Parts: sequence; C-alpha cells; structure tokens
Amino acid sequence: MNLSVTRSTCADQIIRRTLTYTRQSTSNCSMDVLTGILVDVSGSMAENVDTGSVGQTGGSWAKSIFKFIDRLITHDSSPDHRVFVIGFGSSRKQETFDVLTTLKSLESGRRPTCSKRDMLREAMIIIEINGAPRVLTWATIDEISAQIDERQTSMLLHVLKNKQEFRIKFIYECLPASCRQVQHSVGSYVTEFANWGAGFFPGVHQAMTEDKVSDVINKGMKLAGDYILADGTYTAVYSAKDASENLRGAIGDEELTEQRTNELYERVKPYIYGGTPLMKSLHQAVKLFKANKKDKKHQYMPLFVLSDGAPTDGCYPPSTELAELGVSVVCCYITRSHIDEPRRLYSSERSEWDEEAKFMFRMSSSIPTQKIPRTVFVKRDWQIDMETKDQTPEHAQKNMRNNETRLFFQINHPDMIDEVCDFAKNCVCSQDSLADVLSSVSLDLYINKANEGFLPKTQVGKTCYAVASATVIHLSMKRIVGREGGCPDFYKIRDELIAKYGKENAKVGEVLNAVCPKYRLKCQKIDEHGALRAIVEKRPVVAIFQLSDEEWKSFYTFYDPKRGKPRGILTKDDLGIRGGELRGHAVVLTSFNSESLRLMNSKGSKWGDGGFFRVQNAAVLGLRFYDVFWTEEDLLPAEKEAYRREGAGISAELMRSLTSLQKATYKCPLCLKESNVSDFKGHLLNAVCPKCEGTFNANVAGSDLALNIYLTSLLAPPVDGQ
Repeated sequence: MNLSVTRSTCADQIIRRTLTYTRQSTSNCSMDVLTGILVDVSGSMAENVDTGSVGQTGGSWAKSIFKFIDRLITHDSSPDHRVFVIGFGSSRKQETFDVLTTLKSLESGRRPTCSKRDMLREAMIIIEINGAPRVLTWATIDEISAQIDERQTSMLLHVLKNKQEFRIKFIYECLPASCRQVQHSVGSYVTEFANWGAGFFPGVHQAMTEDKVSDVINKGMKLAGDYILADGTYTAVYSAKDASENLRGAIGDEELTEQRTNELYERVKPYIYGGTPLMKSLHQAVKLFKANKKDKKHQYMPLFVLSDGAPTDGCYPPSTELAELGVSVVCCYITRSHIDEPRRLYSSERSEWDEEAKFMFRMSSSIPTQKIPRTVFVKRDWQIDMETKDQTPEHAQKNMRNNETRLFFQINHPDMIDEVCDFAKNCVCSQDSLADVLSSVSLDLYINKANEGFLPKTQVGKTCYAVASATVIHLSMKRIVGREGGCPDFYKIRDELIAKYGKENAKVGEVLNAVCPKYRLKCQKIDEHGALRAIVEKRPVVAIFQLSDEEWKSFYTFYDPKRGKPRGILTKDDLGIRGGELRGHAVVLTSFNSESLRLMNSKGSKWGDGGFFRVQNAAVLGLRFYDVFWTEEDLLPAEKEAYRREGAGISAELMRSLTSLQKATYKCPLCLKESNVSDFKGHLLNAVCPKCEGTFNANVAGSDLALNIYLTSLLAPPVDGQ
C-alpha cells in the first residue's frame, strides 16, 4: 500500500520483466521485451555437473539448457518480444557464440532430402571451382564417402557454401597440393607442380590410403568448427517466434521433444566444453542490449545467466552498465553439491556458500520483497527472505520497504531448471490488484450480487457499465486509510450511476469523467501498458470491449461451466472473426501473468471461473481500459495522518498473513474437520473441503482460507484449461 500512487513507471518491477504477458498479440501496446540468456557450456560444467554425484548422464545439463530456453519463450510469439542466447565456453577459437544463429546454421546445413552422394558431389563442385580442380583425381566420391558420415557431409557442405574464408583454408590447408591449380612460377612452386602432376599417374593414385582421406576429413571437420559457431553480433536477436522455431526444428511443434533435445546436443557437442569466458559473454550482452534498446518507457530487458559461477576471464561483471540500461540480471547457479533449501530466494549471501555461489549471488539484481506477487506463497513451497519481526508498525513498514530479495536461484538437478522457469513465468511474472483488500471487502459484492434488482436479461447486460465503474471507484476509495466521510457503499455508487445514466448502454469514459471528481478521484483512458502498471500498483481497471452476435455465442460457449473451458484462456482462434453489428460489455481487469489477463465479470459466481475469466491478451477482445486513481495531493490532511498512523500496521498484518498460509488450517463448516488451507480447492465463493468434498462460500472477510483460495486461483490454469 503506497501513500502516493502516481502514474510513473515502477522502476523496481524486475522479475515481471522476464516475459511479456502476451503470446500472439497484434496490439500496438503489447509489452516490448528483450530477453537475454547466457548459458555456460564450458568444461567446468561437464566436470562439476554432468559427471557429478547427482548421477546424471553425460550432457544432461546441456540438454536441460535447451529446455530452459524453450520454456522461457514458449507460446510467446508477440512481435514485441525478442530474445538472444549467448553460449560461453566453446572449445573452439570462438569462445562465445550466438546459440540461435548457430542452431539455425546447423539446421539449414542439414539436408535430409539429399543423399550423402548428392551432397558430396555438390561439395566437390564448390571445391573444384574455388581452386582445387584436381580434387576428384586425388580421390573419388566413393572413396571419400566411405570415410565420412552424413552429418559431417552436411556440415562441410554448409560451411563450404557460406564461408569463403573456410573454402580457401580448406583447399590450401587440408587438401594435398595435388588437388590444387597448376602454379606458373618457379622456385618454391616446383615441388607443388610435381605433386599435381603425380595425380595423372595411376600408381600415385593407388598409393593414396584410406588413412590419408580420413586425415583430410578430420582436418576439415576441425577447421569447420571454427566457422560453425556464429559470433554474438547484432544478428543474434530473434523474435520469440523465430527463436522457438529454431529450437524445435519445425513450425507448429507443441513442445521441444526429447528426440529433438538429443539431436541439438549431438550437434553442438563437438564445439563445447572449453574455458569459461563469462565476463566476455556479459560484455557481449551489454552490446546487444545497447544496440537493440528502443526509445520506449516500457521496454523490459531481463538477462538470465545459467552457470557454475567459475569464470576464467576475471570476476568483474559490467553490473553498473547493465543496471544503467535497465537490465535485470537473474542468476541461476548450477552445482552438483547438496542444497539445503533449493526453493528459496535470499536477501543476503550465506557464509556457508562456496565462492562460486557468492559470486553469482552478487551479480544478480534485487527486487523489493513486497513486490513479489502473493501467489508465490501458495502451492509452490518457495521460501522468500522477509523481515517483519520489528515490534512497531513503523519499523515493520520500513523493513518491508527496504528489504530486498536477490534474483538468485540454486539448481543441483536438471528438473529444477524447469521449476525455476515455471516459477518465473507463472508466479513471479504475475500481478494482482485484489489480494490486499480481501480483509476489508467481499468480492461477492462485485461478482454474485452486482446485478441484484435488474433481473430482465435485456437490461442486465446494459447496466454493466455501472457495475464495472462502481467496482473500481469503490475499491479505489477503500484503499484510502481513514477516508473522511467513509467509503460509500458499492450498491449506492452503482445505483446512483444507473439513476443518472439509465439502464441502457452508457459510455464508460463519460460516466467516469463526470463522477470521479465527486469522490476526489481521477480517471484516465489508458493503453495496455498503463493497465498493467495500474494492476502492479494495486488498482483494478475498467475494461470494455465489443463483439458481434456470433462472437458473443463463441464467448459464452467457451466459458460454459459444463460444455466449455471455464478456466481456459480465450484466444482469437477460439473466438473466431465474424462480422455484424457489435454489442459492448464492461468488465474489470484484476490481474495478469505470463500467460493471460484475468478479468472479473458480473454474471454470478457460477459463470466462468468463479465469476472470473481469462483471455490471452488485450487484442483478443480488443480491450480498452480506464484507470481510476488518487494521488497524495488528493488526500485530506486527516487522511494523510491516518495513513502514517495506521498504514504500516495494515501492511504488516497482511504480510504476516501471507507468510503463514502454508501452515494455516481451517475448520470446514460442513464436516467440522480441520485441514490445511492449502488443501482446499474450488474458488472463492464455492470452496471444496478436502475431507467431506462439500462446498461452501469461503469469502469470509480476512480469513486465511479465502486468501489462499483466491491466490491459488491466480496461478496459470492447467494446459487443458480445466
């Protein structure tokens, strides 16, 4: 809870920047995200992890890295989300390399439709016209084919076609002189001329052994390795969609399969497990962020670093440069050692950690603890350092304001990489505007009884403007501690709006602009960025949209609790594109995560997901937003004093409640048996007891059960949408 709720961007919204919340947005106001990923593929990783005590097979961690990259960008095909991946620790002269471009090159070099003989024939033609016209006199295609496999052939052909420098070096450093052109000078070229001439004699050709052919191929493959790896230039930045296709190898694949992962590992295996030039990769990341930074207020730039924390090129990361660019560094420390608390975020380093862990911890960015969304405390078993032990409310508030948690993860098993990624996407990349008011309001007001007194169906939908407007006005005033004159009842606000603007459709913008000053509030039409900032600052916003009759049918069919997917995420494909007269509706945007926006309807708790519904992004429904807010200048002197006197205690009590949810219990009002609050299922107005499976309304003001069930509902729904 902030005394001054301004419209400025929150600089400390760090983890939320890891992924855009859209997946297929065509909206101009979708989040602009540039995600950087640095992955350690050095020899120390092979020694310290793959052959370590965790008993993993060789290469398992390298394979997990591909999965981690894929999970970070999965489904996120917004044109405004871009990504680069730098691998560091190559065994070649190119110590760091652009992973995505390298994979793309390897993929394009893979010629599954061509036979090995066809690829060899094409390679020989390239060699012949570039300075070795006698190559087939030196050895026939059959003799070469017997010493090279299809993968090597494909790779050599790809580099020969695309790298001129490699062609020259291969011809003059790998092939024998007898393959090259006749030299017309004397002296040092006489011997080469003689060797070329020897190619005409059958006896000389017969003397060529398989070992010599194999030797040329081995030299060529070793040389090719220096040209296969792409450097981290400006071409390293890809759209999330293109990056996903590079990894998966085919458009439309739903996941990165185990077979594909093994294939990717086998391709890069010959070029990894070298030194650990972590500092070099960080400086490359700085250059890429600088070169691709747009002049936008809302560009988010997270940098994930996966490493064992043992750089071989110094220990002075460009932290200041990254911070000045607005880059948030998330460090994943990979180790084979035992970790006492793998599911924990720390605010300070521990003396028992090894130096590598401490180094990675110091390199990670910080986030104020109170900015981590509440869902992290529910169903995930993660612990977060949080200091709330001071006795006075003032100290408690100061503690929460100053306490910071590092974006530092410890991983000692490949499966934890997936969990860390899920944690970032589905928990840390979430925000909600209602959890902190559940102790003072009942969502039943806005969901179940919002249309009370307006029973005819022809009128209910046309008063939605009043319901949505009254909701955000009421909630905005409820956040003013000690508001003079109290907070008008929700129904009173709603009924006044309907009395003034009628039971027919009214324009939300005009209504809010006219009514808000009466309550010492402001309102403003905002874009999608502004709507998300409002949610982060704990303000739900009015969202309006229009659909045709056919689209409305698809809309309600999708969220039908019996035949549809009430917990599903609506996409444009689900809605369909149909013409016709448009009819509007007003709802309230309350939260978002990396997968969807979550909105509150006023059709009752049996509609959708307990009265809520999810859409993939604002573009699906063409959502437009209105924010209702107040700033410090709008508060009266007594209200400011009330906040200073009571606000800290309110905040501290909320945090204590959140941290106790994992251990809290609740007695079912039906069977009178006690269970952990985290074991109850259902939704806020229809909780399901784990013992008797009976259902009841959990929306008891301030109860741990209500808070737990509500927070759990914010987590991303299952894949099937149910």
